Amino acid sequence: MPAVQIDVWSDISCPWCYVGKVRLDRAIKNVESAAGGAKIASVKWHPYIIDHSTNPSGEEYLAYNRRRWGSDSWTTSLRRLVRLADTVGKAAEAEQLLFTLTYEEGQNISDLEVLKSAGEKLGLPNVREYLESGEGKREVLEDDKLAKGKMGLHSVPSFLFNGKFSCSGAMDTKSFEATIMKAMNGTI
Repeated sequence: MPAVQIDVWSDISCPWCYVGKVRLDRAIKNVESAAGGAKIASVKWHPYIIDHSTNPSGEEYLAYNRRRWGSDSWTTSLRRLVRLADTVGKAAEAEQLLFTLTYEEGQNISDLEVLKSAGEKLGLPNVREYLESGEGKREVLEDDKLAKGKMGLHSVPSFLFNGKFSCSGAMDTKSFEATIMKAMNGTI
């Protein structure tokens, strides 16, 4: 069993969440390499929806900028896709694919067909039916409400190490490495 449990709250429409994911992934890889390749961390992804008022099919970048402050997409459906991926151990892979589609390929991840194709690429069972059904929406919204309410999260990305230490923002890779090492050593 991995020594460190890392919980991450993220909104895939947020570019800083992508930066944070890349840096966290690098840090985990570096620490695992230093540990002789042993798996040292387990990462669990949680929803955090920055803007509940975004159109469910997404918005054009410039129109959204005029309305708010930056690019965004409606993330409830894609969070449902990540939940489905988690049932078969592919949540991290789903997060990476959705970030890649958004920031490297420029696709609208709010588009249901894009999500269905992503789910099929991940090999998820019954992904088309699942996304069309609305199943999992209530749970995603409850998780988001919990993060903003009881947990008091106000920004993303937010990270919790072994249920004890939390930080928010896209820390640099070395800071993530140091935090992971402290979590492994039980000093946090």
